[in-house]
Amino acid sequence: MSFIVNWLSPRNKWKISGNRYVQLCALLNTILFNGVLFSFISHQLTLFSISGLTIALSVFLIVFVFNLVFMSLILLVIPKLFKVILILTTFINSIAIYYMNTYQVILDKTMIGNILNTRSTEIFELISPSLFLYVIVIGVIPSWLIVKTGVNVLNRVKIAFQSSMITVLIIGFLLANAANWLWIDKYAKILGGKMLPWSYIINTVRYQSMKMKQETDYQLLPLGKFINDDKVVVVLVIGETARAQNFHFYGYPRNTNPLLETLKPLVFNNTTACTTYTTGSLACMLSYDSNKTSSEPLPSYLTRMGVDVIWRANNWGEPAIKVTDYQKVDELKENCFDEGCLFDEVLLTGLNQRIISSNKQKIFTVLHTKGSHGPSYYTRYPKRFEHFTPVCKHEELSKCTQQELVNAYDNTILYTDYFLYKAIKQLETLEDVPVMLIYISDHGESLGENGAYLHGTPYMFAPDFQKKIPFLIWTSSNFNYQSKHSNKNNSAFSHANIFHTIIGALGIKTQVYDKDLDVLN
Repeated sequence: MSFIVNWLSPRNKWKISGNRYVQLCALLNTILFNGVLFSFISHQLTLFSISGLTIALSVFLIVFVFNLVFMSLILLVIPKLFKVILILTTFINSIAIYYMNTYQVILDKTMIGNILNTRSTEIFELISPSLFLYVIVIGVIPSWLIVKTGVNVLNRVKIAFQSSMITVLIIGFLLANAANWLWIDKYAKILGGKMLPWSYIINTVRYQSMKMKQETDYQLLPLGKFINDDKVVVVLVIGETARAQNFHFYGYPRNTNPLLETLKPLVFNNTTACTTYTTGSLACMLSYDSNKTSSEPLPSYLTRMGVDVIWRANNWGEPAIKVTDYQKVDELKENCFDEGCLFDEVLLTGLNQRIISSNKQKIFTVLHTKGSHGPSYYTRYPKRFEHFTPVCKHEELSKCTQQELVNAYDNTILYTDYFLYKAIKQLETLEDVPVMLIYISDHGESLGENGAYLHGTPYMFAPDFQKKIPFLIWTSSNFNYQSKHSNKNNSAFSHANIFHTIIGALGIKTQVYDKDLDVLN
């Protein structure tokens, strides 16, 4: 303890004036923590040209002035917390840089939503030895320098004056080179998502603000009425990270759908996800209007209509919902005793009994699966489904070969095929009850194409691998419908079809129902 006190004592610190200290910290933060940002710029521009150099300098000065103003304000208002905040952002920056380099992550608002909705079990899957190396080199060493450097004279007037003058001069330079704004505006979303620490600070505030607004401003939908009193069961299976390109149904050379193909479900081609992240996609598919996700979500609406709504979750990210019965896997595992209980099959535990025991005529069930969630694809299926080998078993996906990564991912699709087959076979035993099962994924996944991994890339820049998803429907033989799909093979489908197809299947007449979005009429 005495050693630590002695090490932190003033006589062992390098002294520097307050105004120089804040300017140096702003400069070092801009240089040390924004390598990913400037690497992107160097790949987009010819730096050995006047325009390229001017744009790169403009971005550099924007980052610098953000840091300077922020740090100046902290040092002026709460000087005792200056180093604490600086060290905290330094450590967060080191972690952010690791994931930005390893998975090509862009820390925009949607990615912040993904991070804040990540459970502890997934966090452990994303930790690797390389992460600790980043933290030591980029986090610990700079933090040590921050601790060892002290402020000799804290002249608030001088700090405020010099910071203001530097800011004015930089703004003047940016205004004089306003022609660069077109390029900066074009890539603003990516630049903002790579700018540290502002990417995660500003976008965390934006995400939390959006979430609070959604939770408090849900607009109730107008109630409808049932066109009949016939009993009907509709099951929505929400897949996770399943991309259409790896389904045999869509022309993939590997037979990843051997069991489902025997059941001949309706297969909807050209289906696109609303977003590339779970929370956004679920809000979209459960909304009557994909552009108005602040409206009452489908499960809550159906519950208010008197439908028996059951939500079984082996995943998360759904909007705020009110349902009859919300069941997590821990609760379901209490009555599940085989190997499948460790995987998505646990969602089928006692499902038929729950449906049969319902005293309602209209039953809607959601099975929210873990599906193909990465990066540990090999943990998403029982060992007997490891059909494609060798598989990637490394959390740093770039350290696996492309084939190992694809093999592990394809095994998850093979298990999804089995899970859906098992669910359908189980539902078939509900005699004399019309049943529909819909399967659709929340978004797709990148498997190393062009150096991109996982998902969550801003939609405008996301590859089709993250946007094109599987969409299947199976119905029991006594489920009456007319398939619009059979006459519209060239049609485009999306999450926007889900709300209206389910409303139609349950036989509800309501003014928010759009028959043109109901794929089964």
